[in-house]
Amino acid sequence: MGLRWFGSVDVPSRRHSDLPEPPPRPWPRLWVPGVVAATAALFAIAALPTGSSASDFLVLTTALTALVILFGGALVARNLRVIWWALLASETLAMAGIAVATILARSNGWAGFPNVSDLINIAAYVPAFIALGALIRRIYPGRNSEAWIDSTILTVTAAGVMALFLIAPLMASEQLDGAATAVAIMYPILDLALLSSLVWMLIGSTRRTVTLALITASFLVSLVADVIRDVGLLINPEAPTTPSLTDLRLAGLVLLAAAAWTPTAESFAQRQGDRSHARSTPRLAFLALGVLAIPGIVVFEVWQSGDQAVLLLALAAMIVIILAVWRIQLLVSAVEHQRRLTELVLDSAGDGIVGLDRDGMVLFANLAARKMLRCRESDLVGHRFHDVAHHERPDGSSFPWTECPMHSAVTSAEPGFQSDQRYIRRDGTSFPVEIVLSPLIVDGVVTGAVQSFRDVSEREEVEELKRQFVSVVSHELRTPLTSIRGSLQMLTSGILGPLNDDQQELLTMAQGNSTRLGTLIDDILDLERLDSGRMPLSPTVVNAATIAQEAVNGITGAAAAAGVPLRLDIGGQSDAMINVDPNRMVQVLTNLLGNAIKFSERGAEVVVSVKTSDSMTSFEVTDHGRGIPEDRLEHVFDRFGQVDEGDARRGSGTGLGLPIAKEIVERSGGTLSVESSLGKGSTFVVALPHVEMASIGEGHT
Repeated sequence: MGLRWFGSVDVPSRRHSDLPEPPPRPWPRLWVPGVVAATAALFAIAALPTGSSASDFLVLTTALTALVILFGGALVARNLRVIWWALLASETLAMAGIAVATILARSNGWAGFPNVSDLINIAAYVPAFIALGALIRRIYPGRNSEAWIDSTILTVTAAGVMALFLIAPLMASEQLDGAATAVAIMYPILDLALLSSLVWMLIGSTRRTVTLALITASFLVSLVADVIRDVGLLINPEAPTTPSLTDLRLAGLVLLAAAAWTPTAESFAQRQGDRSHARSTPRLAFLALGVLAIPGIVVFEVWQSGDQAVLLLALAAMIVIILAVWRIQLLVSAVEHQRRLTELVLDSAGDGIVGLDRDGMVLFANLAARKMLRCRESDLVGHRFHDVAHHERPDGSSFPWTECPMHSAVTSAEPGFQSDQRYIRRDGTSFPVEIVLSPLIVDGVVTGAVQSFRDVSEREEVEELKRQFVSVVSHELRTPLTSIRGSLQMLTSGILGPLNDDQQELLTMAQGNSTRLGTLIDDILDLERLDSGRMPLSPTVVNAATIAQEAVNGITGAAAAAGVPLRLDIGGQSDAMINVDPNRMVQVLTNLLGNAIKFSERGAEVVVSVKTSDSMTSFEVTDHGRGIPEDRLEHVFDRFGQVDEGDARRGSGTGLGLPIAKEIVERSGGTLSVESSLGKGSTFVVALPHVEMASIGEGHT
C-alpha cells in the first residue's frame, strides 16, 4: 500500500459498507434558483458603490442567508453529518474574519497585515481539513493515506509553480516583515492543499456529483481570492482589503451553501465501486504531470542559464524519473491486481474470514463475515474483533479478552477449534458459531491469526428438532410397548390357558423382541439426554472394586446362560477410590461385560480387572473372542455401529451401548479405549482419575 503513490489503473477501492446506502434526498431543486439569486446578489454588490449602505446591507444579508442555508443542510444531513458541520464551522469562521477585518478597517482606516482577522481566517482551515479527512475516509476507507500522499504531490507541485511567480517575490519583498510574509504564504499553501485533495477525488471518482464539484469550486474561489490579495501586497503592502476579495469570499460561501442543498448532498461520498482503465487514466496523468512539473521547471531554468552539461544531466534525470514512475506503476498495478483477486476469493467464501494482528485488531474481514455480523467494514477493521462480536457470554456476563480463544491463537503458535461459541451482531442479536483459528507465523514469530467461523444456527435448529422428535417418539412408544410386554408375559405364564410348543416358541420370540425394543428405546433416550446435557450425573467418591463387583453380580446370570465364566481380578487395588456416579458407572461396565459375553465362545473366560497407575484407576474388561479388525477399531464407538452386519441380529445389539458408555465416561472425567487382536480377543479400558485417601480425609475434616 505504501508504494501506491501514483494511483492505480484498474483496481477498485476497498468497500466501506455492504449495507445499502440511503438514496439521495428527494429535495426539490431549489438550489438552482438559489444559486441564480445569489449570483445576482453578488453582481449587485459589485455594482453598488463600495461602503454604501445598500452594498453593506446586501453583503450582510447574502452572507447570513448563505450561512443559514448551510446550517440547514448540516442539520438535516444524517449520512455525512460530520462533513457538513465541519464545513459550516469553517465558513462561519471565515465570515467572522471578514467581519472583523471590515470593522477594523472602518475604525482605523487600515488595520495592517496580518491582524486579528487573519488569525480567525487561519483558524477556519482547521475544521476545513477535518471535513476533508472525513470525506476521504468516507469515499476511500482504508486508503486515506494514499489520498493524502497523492494530494501532497499535487500540492507540492502547485506550490513549486506558484513559488516562481508569487512565493519567491513575497519572500524577497523588503516591504513585508517576517510575520506578514509567513501569513501571506500560508494562505495559498493551505488553499492548495485543500483544493488538490478535492481535485484528486473529483478526477478519480466514478460518480462526479454536482455536490463535490461545488465544494471544489468553493475552495478554488478562496484560492483565487488569496492569490489576488498576495499580489496586492506585493504591489502595495499598505493597501486595505479590496471589495473584490470580499465578493470572492462571499461567492465561495454561496457555492458551499448551494452544495449542501443539492439532491446528492447526503450521498455524494458513498464508497467508490470498480474503476475502469478509462476512468483512472485522468488521475494517473494528472499525478504524473505533478511529479514531472518540478523537474520540468528545473530544466527550464537550466536552459535559460545556458549551461549545456547541466542541461543534459537535468534531461537525463527527467527520463529516469519518467521510467521510475512507469516501473513503480507497473509494480503497484500487479500488487493491486493480486490484492483484488485475493479479496474476490475471500468474498466468495461462505465462511466468515477475519485477519487479526497480535492485539486482536481486525486487519481484514471478508463479505461473509460482515454479512453474518451485519457490520460495515469500518465497524470491524481497526477494532478488536472480540470487543465487537464476542464480548459477552450467552448469559450476558462479561467475556474478558484474555479468556477469548482468539487471545490464545494470536499469542501462541497453536491452532484451535471452538464449536460452542456465540457471536453478537451489530443489532444486538447473537448466533452460534464454529470457529477455526490458525496463527500467522513469520520467521518463527506469531504476528497474528486468521479465524474462520460458520453460522450453525440452522444445524442447531435441526439438531433440536431431531432431539424433540426422538424424545417424543421414544416416549410415545413406551406406553404401547409396556402394554404389549405385559400381555406377552401373561400369555407365556399360562394364566390364560395352556400353550402348545409352537405357540410357546412364538410367544418367547415375541417377548424377546419386545425386550430388545425396550432396550433400544432406553438407549435412544439416554443418548438424547446426554446430547442435550439433561442426563444428570451425581458423582460421589466410591470404591472402584465395589463398582466392579456390582457390575459382575448383575451380569452373572447372562454369563451363565451363555456358558461364559466371569472372573473379577481386584489384585491389591481394593482401596482404590474414584469420584463417579455409581449407577452410571455400573451401567458402563455392564454394557462392556455384555458385549464381551456376546462375542465370546462357550467356555471362554471374561476377566474384569481393577488397576491403578500414577493418578488413574482403570477398569479392564478382557475377552478371548474373535477380536475386532484393525480397520473397524476407530468405528466401534460410532452410533449404531457394528463390527459385523450380522452382529445386531445375532446378539440383539442396538449399536448404542458403546457410544453411551463412552459419553458417560468422558463426562465423568475419564477415557474409554479399546485394544484388540483379531482372533485373540479384545480389552476395553475405562480410565478414571482416582481420589487420594488423604484428600478424602481433608474433605471430611
